[in-house]
Amino acid sequence: MSDLAYESNPVEQAEKVEAVAAAMDALIGRLGYDESFRAALANNPKETLKASGIVLHKEALEAYMRTQPERFDKASEALFSRVDSDFLMSLSAPSCDIW
Repeated sequence: MSDLAYESNPVEQAEKVEAVAAAMDALIGRLGYDESFRAALANNPKETLKASGIVLHKEALEAYMRTQPERFDKASEALFSRVDSDFLMSLSAPSCDIW
């Protein structure tokens, strides 16, 4: 498990969780209205996310899942409804795990 999952400073952990939750919300929102972003994300997720300023730190996502599971589940459902399975698989590939 990551360092953030066992973060000793609860305020810092909460801030990181809120930041990643906001990033997921921004991603979901943009996928809903920006066709060119959706296409770019499908073709090159790592660079598209980086260029858009949407940062999804793995450790913060783990803490988000653990500390706010219902909110995370709702965000995940919204994301899954906007992207195809190939995109989801690309996010789990090591090349996207840079943050």
